[in-house]
Amino acid sequence: MYLCRHGEAMAQGPTDAERALTERGRLEVMALWQTLSEEGVRIDRLIASPYRRAQQTALCIARVYGGMEQEACGYLVPEAHPEQLLDWLIRQPEGDNLLLVSHMPLVSLLTGIWTGDPASRPGFRVGAVAALEVEVAAAGGARLRWLRAPGEG
Repeated sequence: MYLCRHGEAMAQGPTDAERALTERGRLEVMALWQTLSEEGVRIDRLIASPYRRAQQTALCIARVYGGMEQEACGYLVPEAHPEQLLDWLIRQPEGDNLLLVSHMPLVSLLTGIWTGDPASRPGFRVGAVAALEVEVAAAGGARLRWLRAPGEG
């Protein structure tokens, strides 16, 4: 399971939901995921927040993987509650290697709860991705394997 924060976005838009990625954001996301793909990271399902910057991030990732389909999920918006997302994940088919594209603070809150340390709240720079080893979609049900951001080796 992978959890990704959207790439660098414009500071303003007509609404927060409509803020678009910057060109730098697109390039950084594609470069990071190209490296991850070359290192053997595979994804079966790509699910993103319906917000424009998350959808555009997912599109960049999909291109790296040959144009795979992406899905939208309202449980991945910035103000979503981690518990609701975990409840939704429990209902998903087993065995899928999911990539979830979301926002701060949700990615940080979710990682902390999922790894059993809600106070830790790891920092996710724009475009960062965390690899989680998931036993169950519940509090304490995962282990953080790594966290990488664009520009990190």
